[in-house]
Amino acid sequence: MAVDARIAVLPAGQQKLEIREVTLDVLGPYEVVVRQKAFGVCHSQLDRIYDPSRTGSMLLGHESIGTVVAVGDQVRYVAPGDEVLTTWIPRSPLDSRPPEPPQIAFPDGDLARTHNTFTWGTHAVVDEQYVVKTPEGTPQDLGSIIGCALMTGAGAVMNSAEVRLGQSVAVWGAGGVGLCAVAGAAILGASPIVAVDVDDDKLKLAQQFGATDVVNAKKTDPVAAIRALTPRDDGTRGVDYAFDCTGIGTNIPVSLASVRPGIRGAGIRGGADVLVGIPRAPFQLDSMDLLGGEKSLLGCVGGSCDPARDFETFVEWTRDGRFDPSALVTDRFALDELNTAVEALHEGRIRGRAVVELKG
Repeated sequence: MAVDARIAVLPAGQQKLEIREVTLDVLGPYEVVVRQKAFGVCHSQLDRIYDPSRTGSMLLGHESIGTVVAVGDQVRYVAPGDEVLTTWIPRSPLDSRPPEPPQIAFPDGDLARTHNTFTWGTHAVVDEQYVVKTPEGTPQDLGSIIGCALMTGAGAVMNSAEVRLGQSVAVWGAGGVGLCAVAGAAILGASPIVAVDVDDDKLKLAQQFGATDVVNAKKTDPVAAIRALTPRDDGTRGVDYAFDCTGIGTNIPVSLASVRPGIRGAGIRGGADVLVGIPRAPFQLDSMDLLGGEKSLLGCVGGSCDPARDFETFVEWTRDGRFDPSALVTDRFALDELNTAVEALHEGRIRGRAVVELKG
């Protein structure tokens, strides 16, 4: 089945996307063509756009909601007409069959590639392991951001840290992923939940998602503020879990410092700093804070999520009123405005999550 599509391409050596027309008419045996309804614009894609070492043309984006319109001859999980969520974490274990990253050959001879999946366009071609059937009741705005923002932020709280009722949390960075971490912490009953950012508007939005306290790191010492908010009966201060959603290497030792230390001799280990954002450069830690405080530094990829299991949970939060995706999606664009959306994200003008909506 031939499908006419408009796909966003980042040409080699450029930082501006081009919307190109192409006919998708040759599928690999495990590939799926998804007609997009909406897709998210994730901050992690900026790293690829502005990476000076990048070579070749690229296809970007890794979260969306849409409808399957064509499948390869070995696809068994979905069929044309199924509504699906696209993500960048495979639904099945990699050792069962490594997914093949798609590539698109355009009429001018340019061959554009992606790391594992892409969603920026009217259609996406993905390995079937990167799609999950849409849970009943999934709203379009939530569906467009489950595959990265909600999975990464809320998943880190729910899976990587396994936050429990009454535990204290600090979320560093109140962008789209950080807001999802705040929401996940609130739903799981954490208290207090401290959101840290340098933008008062983002901090106000964090309060809508359940932050009990906010700290503007430009106006006050954030570690001192968090410690003041988290006194403990054992005399220590600091949160049980910090979630560093900034991706800024120099911030990681600071977020680690906001975590409570352990008490040697009493069998009480320190808290943990969970790295949610991907550091863009090497970073250094205060070894005495980490070792002497018996703290932990945890890494997580995609919120340690199992998409087939966890996406249903995220939609359930929406169905029962515990999560409001319409408040998280603060900016909406058309496909031809994608460069505008990227620029706004790069300049810090997106308060929550930006999505691109497609008609038809």
